[in-house]
Amino acid sequence: MQRKRPLRLQPEIEHLFWLRLRALKEQGWQFRKASPFRSFLLPFVEHDALLVVQLDNRSSIVRDRLLREAGYTILRFPRADALRNLNAVMDSIRAVLQDRS
Repeated sequence: MQRKRPLRLQPEIEHLFWLRLRALKEQGWQFRKASPFRSFLLPFVEHDALLVVQLDNRSSIVRDRLLREAGYTILRFPRADALRNLNAVMDSIRAVLQDRS
């Protein structure tokens, strides 16, 4: 059985995305990966800015409600957008972070 190319690219884009989020540490932002929140794991989160970032369109109504009640903002980006234009995705994240500082 032959693997489809998008399946191989997903881990690569997540790794590259994680490296870009970690680089925001130079600007004072400390992202965490797979951070626990109640009974959930948050894919990428900056707790001081109350910002959760996901690279997919899936959502959990319960988790999203709990996060919003705790003051978090949730940003979702399709993996395809991150593959095509990671700079635009990062610009969107930086814009939210600037509003939070």
